[in-house]
Amino acid sequence: MDIIGHPMNYLGINYYFRSNVRSDDHGGFVDVPLDGVERTQMGWEVHPQGLQDLLIGFKASYPALPPIYITENGMASDDKVVGGTVDDAQRIAFLNRHFAAVAGAMDAGVDVRGYFVWSLMDNYEWSYGYERRFGIVHVDYATQQRTLKQSGKAFSAFLKARAAG
Repeated sequence: MDIIGHPMNYLGINYYFRSNVRSDDHGGFVDVPLDGVERTQMGWEVHPQGLQDLLIGFKASYPALPPIYITENGMASDDKVVGGTVDDAQRIAFLNRHFAAVAGAMDAGVDVRGYFVWSLMDNYEWSYGYERRFGIVHVDYATQQRTLKQSGKAFSAFLKARAAG
């Protein structure tokens, strides 16, 4: 208890989607997917406001909350290289809206120190193997050639703009 009683240095949060649930009338719950919402290739609802609400809720519930790092946030899509380019417009929009959600939480006083996009490169996804692509760099698994996706270029521009002021 002495060891686990020490204050945390930071809190890492992975956020991909929200779940809508209702009681199953037996002490549990069932998932209630909403119709007409944007979804990723994984079938996950795109809901950046959920990330902002989560962060602000943690701050309200835990006044001594340590600094927060978004340790994973991203989406899978069926990315393909066409003419040397990977146009992943949905991922760019997804990331921009999630960056705005984090900025909104920071404006509300949440101490967010870092944000890690999942993931740098397409990789093995534990339940779908190499079928789903989360990276901002496309990997041709047969040749190992890497192609920076449009989302990777947009992320780089975002970081440069933040660093400039």
